[in-house]
Amino acid sequence: MHRLWIGIRTSAVLSIIGSLLALAFGGLMLFTTVVKPLSAGAAPSPIPLPVIGAVMAALFGMLGGLGIWTAVDIFRRRGWARVSMLVFAALLTFIGASAAAAILVVPFPLQRGVDPRTMHAIRLGIAGVYAVLAVIGLWWLVLFNLPSTKEYFAKDASGVPATPPARPLSISVIAWWLLAGGLLSAVPGAIGMPAFAFGAVLTGWAALATYSALAVAQVLLGAGLLRRIESARRAAIAYFCLTAVSGALAFAPPGFTARMEAFQSAMPSVFPAGTPAQMPTLSAVLAVPGIALAALPIWFLVRRRAAFVKSVAAS
Repeated sequence: MHRLWIGIRTSAVLSIIGSLLALAFGGLMLFTTVVKPLSAGAAPSPIPLPVIGAVMAALFGMLGGLGIWTAVDIFRRRGWARVSMLVFAALLTFIGASAAAAILVVPFPLQRGVDPRTMHAIRLGIAGVYAVLAVIGLWWLVLFNLPSTKEYFAKDASGVPATPPARPLSISVIAWWLLAGGLLSAVPGAIGMPAFAFGAVLTGWAALATYSALAVAQVLLGAGLLRRIESARRAAIAYFCLTAVSGALAFAPPGFTARMEAFQSAMPSVFPAGTPAQMPTLSAVLAVPGIALAALPIWFLVRRRAAFVKSVAAS
């Protein structure tokens, strides 16, 4: 139990460090886009950078605050903090592993006057940083799922037994994932990014309507899963099925390069025009984990049906 105590509290300290970095990054973004914007001689941006900067700063602020709150309640042995750490761990593992694989597969563009060996070393260093993040995420996934860890959080710091939650952990993770995704879906719609829908590239009002519909659907589904509403469970299964199918069609080999070119050319003018040579390769690398991320919740939603049946019976 002593080693377990060390691992859990070390994870809490790492969570605090990461949360402070997120708060610092959010403050820097707010300063550079809102407090001290571009000079008067600079060309005006085609998108409202202060608005985007404020939204992103608020997002990093919420994530940093939640991380610190989670770490504090880990020291207090609160059960919800273990769930929060598992959510963070899943995100960290997915982002770290995907980014490391993409950086290793997609070569950096050669810079004039820079030794290619130096660029290769930089690429390996960046991939190594993301790999470390993925390893930390995997460690947290294992650590906070151990039976001994669950027993550790079964009592609070004062030794009072905690009441086991009626909602399964996997359902809580999926619900909060949907709620967070609903909030994040508003960002690409606000800056005018194109959207994929069943193999088609949507732009303009069609893309905005798609992102808006995704945001509303994810928030409603997440809230319904938290309340263990059976219709929300069924709708969530259908939603993830449609998401997986849409993602598979977007990255299907026939016409894949043309879709990537259409998507890149429809990006807001603040982004570089044209499709880099490595764009199709990068998208293919990210496609597999993205589709798996959409398919994995279906298994949990089907497996945890009993929790929703009990909720209906209790009602």
